[in-house]
Amino acid sequence: VLLFVALACGTGGGGGAASPATEAAQTVGAILTASAAAPVAGAPTNPPAPTSSGGGAAPTSEPGQPTQPAAPPKPTDTAGPTNTPNPTGCSDNAAFVADVTVPDNTVFLPGTAFTKTWRLKNSGSCKWNGSYSLAFVADNAMGGPATVSIVGEVTPGSNYDVSANFVAPTTPGTYKGVLQMRNGSGAFFGTKPYIQIVVAAPTATNTVAPTATLTSTFAPSTATFTPSPTPPGSIAGDYAGNWYNNDPGTGGVTQIVVAAASSSQITAHAWGRCHPTDCDWGTGSGAIAGYSVTINNFPGAPGNIITLTLPSPGALHAVVTSSSTFNYDFHIGPIANDWVGTWTNTNAGTSNITKIVISSSGGQLTVHPYGKCTPQDCDWGSNTYAYANPLTASGMPHNIVLTFVRANELTVVDSTVGLTENFNR
Repeated sequence: VLLFVALACGTGGGGGAASPATEAAQTVGAILTASAAAPVAGAPTNPPAPTSSGGGAAPTSEPGQPTQPAAPPKPTDTAGPTNTPNPTGCSDNAAFVADVTVPDNTVFLPGTAFTKTWRLKNSGSCKWNGSYSLAFVADNAMGGPATVSIVGEVTPGSNYDVSANFVAPTTPGTYKGVLQMRNGSGAFFGTKPYIQIVVAAPTATNTVAPTATLTSTFAPSTATFTPSPTPPGSIAGDYAGNWYNNDPGTGGVTQIVVAAASSSQITAHAWGRCHPTDCDWGTGSGAIAGYSVTINNFPGAPGNIITLTLPSPGALHAVVTSSSTFNYDFHIGPIANDWVGTWTNTNAGTSNITKIVISSSGGQLTVHPYGKCTPQDCDWGSNTYAYANPLTASGMPHNIVLTFVRANELTVVDSTVGLTENFNR
């Protein structure tokens, strides 16, 4: 049997009625307060711009729109700075509350994928939103993401559960990864929650020999015991995470944010595809039955039922039943592929960026913005960047920072003109 121990610590420290076509998850808020719109500085060239693909009517074949509107012992963690000044005038700070899943020294098999959830408290005076993230800062990343964005808003004094996927190393030994909160300006603050795991060498095969033979004509027999790994989905912590639909263009449930309420109960916040913004189904709850859990009490989507299973670690399958039955597959995110598409400015009268076309290859993002010009929008050209959220895109007419807020919501801060705008896909 291969064993792997995980340790995580920290110091002191998501509407409207329409046809059934929506999918789920909790998301992230905006980065900075928008200042007055300023005219575009202009682009070097003014060729015809590609046709924007944002908007359009919501599909009616998928349930996007609703039919009607014993915690483990507290470990120690690495102390971080307190009360980091924020450009908005408030101060940022974070405190560790608890390990929701994978407590210190949990045993895993080498190469096992698992999800770690920390409970943090917003102990500062700034509200956390989509521009905030938990970022890897030191030691071994264990296959985890560089950043995990905050979903929704976390007011000062409130607790927030943040999850990340990891993979146990294949070589026996003790491994540790340290993370820390980061605000929209890139400043780190507060406690440094960490995950520490131990990968144990495989044990010898258990061979059982009989204590005696009945007669001398019988040879001793042996039996080999091979343990079967426990399938995922039997405990609430297995489901915890920020799950995004594998199809960014889905017309159904787009995102689901799942948290463990107890060892056998989960809460799930779902969103469904609507236009111009996704419908918020609200948060429902359910109890685990075997290796699945059913949620049928979404306040913003009455009549919609979601049954969740985990085909494998890091993969979530959802069966959504309303007037029909639909099947969707999800992954923990956001990842680079979740950004792919044409994003259109929600302000049709903008004098700045009108749309952004994003593509992904090899874990990198190619960003291609267009600026407001007459008689046709200006092509600002494109650049490719290593994936990050927020993503800083420079080397174009304007320097911009893009934050993936939710499955179909993007916030863009144009630092050249001091403007923040929202985009939908």
